[in-house]
Amino acid sequence: MRLKGLVLRIIIALIISYAAYIITDNIAVNNWNNSESLIVQVIEAGEESVVTSDNDNNEDNEDRYETLQRDTVMNILSGNDAGKTINVKTVRLAGSSLNVSAGNRYLLVWDTFEDGHVQYSIADAFRVPSVLCVIFLVCTLLMAFTGWRGFFALLGLGASIFILVFAMIPLVVRGWDSVWLAIASVFIISTITILCVVRHSRYRIAALTGTLGGVTGGFLCGAVMVYLWKLTGLAGEGSALLASTLPFLNMRGLLLASVLIGSIGAVLDVSISITASMSEFVDYDENIHLDRLLIAGLNVGTEVLGSMINTLILAYMGSALPMAVLISSAGAELSGILNDPYIAQEIVQSLAGTLGLLFTIPASAFSFVTVHSLRRDDD
Repeated sequence: MRLKGLVLRIIIALIISYAAYIITDNIAVNNWNNSESLIVQVIEAGEESVVTSDNDNNEDNEDRYETLQRDTVMNILSGNDAGKTINVKTVRLAGSSLNVSAGNRYLLVWDTFEDGHVQYSIADAFRVPSVLCVIFLVCTLLMAFTGWRGFFALLGLGASIFILVFAMIPLVVRGWDSVWLAIASVFIISTITILCVVRHSRYRIAALTGTLGGVTGGFLCGAVMVYLWKLTGLAGEGSALLASTLPFLNMRGLLLASVLIGSIGAVLDVSISITASMSEFVDYDENIHLDRLLIAGLNVGTEVLGSMINTLILAYMGSALPMAVLISSAGAELSGILNDPYIAQEIVQSLAGTLGLLFTIPASAFSFVTVHSLRRDDD
């Protein structure tokens, strides 16, 4: 009976995901900003031909470049001309990865020159409905397998995303201090997640204390590294562009805020794991000795720590991998890679998160024992 129920829930998840694809597709197409681009479906794409620029007459080869041009028949899906079929010449730079194929949907952009000539090009694939469909599929499958626990986990995740995207980031753009905003966001995210995930309400304060202790320890260690290594937070094109766009932002503060936000997920995981394990021990033996309970919590945290450190380090190093490959391809030695500010920032986040996990284990275990001891005394 359980297997039949699981299969039924999986089928429902697939149906919901498909319905989400249809709905989001209609919404995205009907509300697309047509002044910047049009959503089109390619019906026929001809063979590409090489078009050289006027700079080919220049003796300096560095000024030479090629574009590829092809006749493309497409159906317009958005805007006032929706449903209209057009035949235009689209161009792209030679070597660009986007290659148009019939049957797929893309974003069509155009440039109008002073002589009235219009040049069309395919900017990118149209993937909004597919992205949302996969998100819905993952969420519904999670709830299909885990039930209400999965729903509450997604509720906490949604709250975290909402706080960061719709509260913290807009306030940072307005000039609020990013570090204090990150501290407030971490506290709110931790509280909501623990309320949604931790089953025993009487031990939620222990999980929250352990989480905040770990995040605080990791943040302080990260701040020390940023100061000693003289990092400015300006490493990388994105940071430099942000600093030039919003010159009032404190980029070093934004780096420290990223340390806080980046470590909260792993720290929450360890703290909740320790709390859940210790609560199971208490459920099994209400009169378990406090010293034995503390040792059990520390042992559980040590076991979880091994995998979480690996996950944390690989996640940060994976995000920095393209830059590391770029630096290495330029002939830099290991010392040059370690001295690069971008790599150093990733190392700060990795080490701060790792140290945060180390602080989380004793903070969570001692907090749980304290809460349980007070509760036992009250009884």
